Amino acid sequence: MGARVWRGLVLAAAVLAAACGAAGQAADPFCGVPCRLLDPLAQDPLWTGRTDALLLWRDAPQSQPLFNFVEGDGGIGPLALDASDFQSGMAAGPRFALFRHTGDMGAVEFNYLRVQSFTSSRTLPGSDLGYYDTYPHGLYCCDTFIPRSDVSGSMGSSLQSAEVNRRFPTDGRLGWLMGFRWVEWNDSLGLETVTVPEGFPSFANSYLTRTSNDLYGMQVGADSILYGLGRPFRVEGIGKAGIFYNDASQASRFSTTAGAGETLAVATSTGRAAFVGELGVTGVYDVTRWLSLRAGYAIFWLGGLALAPEQYGVNQLCQEDPIRGATDTAGSVVVQGLSLGLEARW
Repeated sequence: MGARVWRGLVLAAAVLAAACGAAGQAADPFCGVPCRLLDPLAQDPLWTGRTDALLLWRDAPQSQPLFNFVEGDGGIGPLALDASDFQSGMAAGPRFALFRHTGDMGAVEFNYLRVQSFTSSRTLPGSDLGYYDTYPHGLYCCDTFIPRSDVSGSMGSSLQSAEVNRRFPTDGRLGWLMGFRWVEWNDSLGLETVTVPEGFPSFANSYLTRTSNDLYGMQVGADSILYGLGRPFRVEGIGKAGIFYNDASQASRFSTTAGAGETLAVATSTGRAAFVGELGVTGVYDVTRWLSLRAGYAIFWLGGLALAPEQYGVNQLCQEDPIRGATDTAGSVVVQGLSLGLEARW
């Protein structure tokens, strides 16, 4: 995990810790009447709705060597392409939240988000010597010392989540929550190569792995108003975490145009424990007593995942060899970025 991610996690955790220290303070004097976490302007609404645009970046994939340079004597040179080189750009998506206030200073919350198209692509420069599938096994555990003259690849990921939480009654700045959450993380990595053997027709190879993770579990958390309870501008902080069950699967495929052409495939699945954590800090400005602008920063941390690059070391899809498959679920991913949106109370 990069230094930027750790700094973000430490900052968000420190802010939430400060909120816990402020939870026991008296109601803000600007309220005039009792204010509380889910009713910061003392309006006693029946519903609160939020809609946000999420602008997120995922951290670089974990290291998995893919191709090496070929030395002048035909030996194996330094690493040319690693899965960690597929660093995606920003991906955007919506998040919707609806609170049904329960009349006891608590609420039931429905929350949904979807962020797609974390994408990245890489093309290695043309080389007279070419590239080897990474030694010692090559892709999908196949020993090979056949240079590839052209190499390109692409990676894609997506995040989706739905949750239902009970916000427990509170009359201060800090509130507790508990609920059920479903999280989906999909991952794919594809590689294309062209081989031009001397004295023989050229042929193309294609490698593709897709993984799917469906995480189900209970989460607990804390929500807080860090500053400005009852004022036109306030700062909110939230943290959630839970141990989940991950229904993980992978499907891998190798195809070649050599000879008559051939396609080999394997698909496997497994279940294991996983982790989901979320931290966020949001600034809220009240345009009117019922409408507010929101801007914040959020971090999502998922562990125990089947990620596409990790499957290249556990699957065997080789011509004239037995097909072997497994699902590696030792991966983790951090997604972080900005949120911009509106809040309405009625």
